[in-house]
Amino acid sequence: MLTVLGFLIGTSLIAFGIISGKAPAEIFLNKQGLAIVLGGTIASTFVSYPLREVLRAFVSYFVIFRSGSYDYVSAVDKMVSALRLYQREGVARLLSEVNSLKGFWIFKDGIQMLSNGYSREETREVLEDQVRWQMNREMKQHQLFGSMSRVAPAFGMIGTLIGLINMLITLQNEPGQVGLGLAIALTTTFYGLALANMIFAPISEKIKERAENNLMMETMEVEAVLMIYDKRNYVFARDKLAAYLSASNRKKVVAVAGKSIHVVNTSQTETVAQSGN
Repeated sequence: MLTVLGFLIGTSLIAFGIISGKAPAEIFLNKQGLAIVLGGTIASTFVSYPLREVLRAFVSYFVIFRSGSYDYVSAVDKMVSALRLYQREGVARLLSEVNSLKGFWIFKDGIQMLSNGYSREETREVLEDQVRWQMNREMKQHQLFGSMSRVAPAFGMIGTLIGLINMLITLQNEPGQVGLGLAIALTTTFYGLALANMIFAPISEKIKERAENNLMMETMEVEAVLMIYDKRNYVFARDKLAAYLSASNRKKVVAVAGKSIHVVNTSQTETVAQSGN
């Protein structure tokens, strides 16, 4: 929600600046300049990154508009309840409940490996590899949009230089058009800066933030699986997982986590989402 709101506010302020100025708004419409900036930025991205990374990054562009934040308190409660359920009713019962959860893909994989007879170290190794490579994929998306935010202004300058060259060529025949020609030439710089700072750079930072949140959640899931292997006391498990959270959330965890052995509460809607792209 804040992502969309921020984009709308920024776009509105730019539009207000254009409309309230003395220059006619249509002077900012430069199809050739926009083609140079957008086309050049996309072309540079294709040169720098494989096609699959570009496609994955552009899919993530749409994901960030609909992905919410984690309910960490609910997540800890479910994982601690899973530990208690395993200790009381065994892995088969735990697996059936965990598979009903929304998200928790690392946690589900860990419980499946426990059910399949993997050792603790084998499970830890596989899950940590999954977490590491997931983070690697998401950081590549962050880097790709970061690269676009650096390249777009450069292509804006290229478009401006092309416009200036064309303007200087016609200077001796139409000296009265210098101001207009310069204004049109500068619109490509405007396009480059606007795209870089209103779209590409914010998306890059948003993807980075999402990757860091995913990393924390997935690391907590690995910890929970290992504590299930170790059959740790649920109070210790609760406090261990709560250590990842802010002070306010730790207090909430202490109040609710592990009070029930039911992992899935069918009377409530699941609020924890997890990306596994």
